[in-house]
Amino acid sequence: MIKKLLVVAVVGGLAVVAIRGTKWASYMKAEVQSWREAAEDSVPPETEIARLRGEVKMLDEDTIKIVKQLARLQSDQGDLGNREKALENKKSQVSEVLHSRETAVRDAEQRAKSGESNVRVSFGEQNFSLSVGKARLKETVRDYTDIEKELSHIRLKQETQQRIVDKLEKQRLEMNRLKTDLDSAIDALEAQVQALKLQQMESKYQTDDTRVAQIKESIAKVTKRLDIQRRELAMLQDTPAPSVAAPSESVDEIMAPVNGKSAKKTLPKSGD
Repeated sequence: MIKKLLVVAVVGGLAVVAIRGTKWASYMKAEVQSWREAAEDSVPPETEIARLRGEVKMLDEDTIKIVKQLARLQSDQGDLGNREKALENKKSQVSEVLHSRETAVRDAEQRAKSGESNVRVSFGEQNFSLSVGKARLKETVRDYTDIEKELSHIRLKQETQQRIVDKLEKQRLEMNRLKTDLDSAIDALEAQVQALKLQQMESKYQTDDTRVAQIKESIAKVTKRLDIQRRELAMLQDTPAPSVAAPSESVDEIMAPVNGKSAKKTLPKSGD
């Protein structure tokens, strides 16, 4: 069974390949196009308007998707803003510690260079050797640079997100404008359809397939039939009746057209 199906599929595919590009393919394409146009023409305008309103309604779903994305990005921007503020505060604190330790290490380093032995570095209430002080200073510098890197990353991300937010906001506004315009266009189209239906109902020439059109068509047919019958009766009534020979004619005068003789009428004598 599977082999038979494969054979049928292969033969069908070869047939399609064979007719592709030929006039038969063009004929088939034209026929399919005519079927499609006929199907579209058979759809009532009211049905098409309802379909269009459904399509416009679907735009609400696209708008909701944009709104959800906007809300998420705006929430992320709020989080990024809070994180930026926290990092700015931390950067300020670390900067104070950094400058304090830098001053302390420089001072200890100068004392060591001047020949002082066993130099100690004071960080607040804690004392460290110069090497440990330098290591702590280096850690503070690393903390400060890490904060700066994260701040740069956050600000860059905020700028990128803001560009996306601006574009999405424009899309949202444009979608609302388009939806309003489309709704107005469909309303105008429906008004045209209703006006046309009214004209069709008022006209004696009905061009739609409503019950009113069928009634008007039947009335027109009966009116036409009655008009024909009236004309027939009028023509029959206008037919002239057969002429009757006048009593004053003689037989010779009556038979003259047949005998080919002209009948002579006896003229009355003068004085009669």
